[in-house]
Amino acid sequence: MNSNIKQKKKYWIIPIFFGMMFTVLSCTGVEKSLQANETQVENKLARMASTTGQLDSPMVKSLAYQVIVNDDTLDVWQETCYDLVENGGQTDVHTALFTYVPGSQVKIICSSSFSNFTLSPKRLNIPVTKNGNELTFTIPEYYNYALAIPGRAPLLLFGSPDYSAYKQGAVVFAKGIHHGVNGVFKLESNKTYYLEEGAILRGKVLIENVSNVKLIGRGYIDDRTAPVAGNFVKVYRSQNVELRGFGVRHAALGWQVDMVNSSNVDVSHLNLLSFGQNNDGLDLGSGCQGVHFSHCFIGSGDDGFGWHATNAAADGETPLLNCSAHDCMIWKNQVGVGIRIGSSLETSSVEQLTFKDIDIAKMTWGGHSVAIPHSDWADVKNITFEGIRDETSGNTRFVLMYIKQNANSNPVYRPGTISDIRFIDCVSSATSAIFEGYDADHMIKDVTFKNVKVGGRDMLQSDIVANPFTSNITVVN
Repeated sequence: MNSNIKQKKKYWIIPIFFGMMFTVLSCTGVEKSLQANETQVENKLARMASTTGQLDSPMVKSLAYQVIVNDDTLDVWQETCYDLVENGGQTDVHTALFTYVPGSQVKIICSSSFSNFTLSPKRLNIPVTKNGNELTFTIPEYYNYALAIPGRAPLLLFGSPDYSAYKQGAVVFAKGIHHGVNGVFKLESNKTYYLEEGAILRGKVLIENVSNVKLIGRGYIDDRTAPVAGNFVKVYRSQNVELRGFGVRHAALGWQVDMVNSSNVDVSHLNLLSFGQNNDGLDLGSGCQGVHFSHCFIGSGDDGFGWHATNAAADGETPLLNCSAHDCMIWKNQVGVGIRIGSSLETSSVEQLTFKDIDIAKMTWGGHSVAIPHSDWADVKNITFEGIRDETSGNTRFVLMYIKQNANSNPVYRPGTISDIRFIDCVSSATSAIFEGYDADHMIKDVTFKNVKVGGRDMLQSDIVANPFTSNITVVN
């Protein structure tokens, strides 16, 4: 979320009355504890969530688009997803799942005429043939696509490999609706769980204190008809986990996917569509090591990626280390940023992180492409942002980094450091790159921009705005 809005440790729900009655609630400490406090907070927020987020028919057959891949006509759904109250509480998108095969031919037939369109990711420069209301193109080596036609709900295409081989010997969730015990699916060690296409898990998924767990398939984890606030897919204190192929649809306050103190986690081909308050996409916390994301579509109401460390007392200070994300698309609402490291960073270090080929296809409010708002004591270092491309035209915010106390800081404030940060082959329409160190002992230093384009031109050294507590921030073309 935006650093001026987001309260990582405290949330206040303000009463709203506009013809309809919304439950008035107040709570603190949503993320301050991952154990006892979370249950209490979620109970307090449950009525609010069901009032503002409950959707009676979240998926119906689309009448706006037809999609044909290699002569196979896909199911296309009009999905109603959770959104901010100020946007009416919900938004519509159209979606289709397909099995990715390089070189596949795609035909999209729209229900009415149109002139202009955008197919993302733009960086691929995919040749598209328009014939009346039809668009045709050949799939390159990429999995997810977004078609935006002005004045219409977008069409989102989610590709993945064929996962059917995982079904043998797995716990299978067949097509249909499944309910967790007390609204939670607790996964067990040494098991594979397979979601058939059309399977819907109504409730949260908890992967906690386990190892060797796989959750794979083309079904959905979806609480839109009975939402409960709180983080939705949770991986806590677990090792050797695979999450692949499924959709995440959360309809209440809370991060869509969250991990803390977990290692050797491989996440690929997820599609997330939750656009409401605090709906971060793919989040990591303290102690995560060897967590890797690839080929995910992140539809979020808040930060696309939010990597942080919110509570040293509860989670310890094991470094957030050696994690990455590549070839992902972000489709974001008007709160938060594309990629955030922070702002709560209550851990010893955050280092060896890589983001590569991340396409920010939509960012409604023009938030920063990348932000490191550092409000605690970690040493943040050795981070690479390569091929970050913000497609948002007219955006004025590219990069923000600071070290300072704010509302997210631990009450006993200690400043940290930021160093050895690299931006390579990035593109943004924005030119603003702002850096604010804390003091001579807690600086931002050794930041490099190489072959970066801003505002339609090469980035210049004069684009850097920095206070005296920074050093060696350079632009190289």
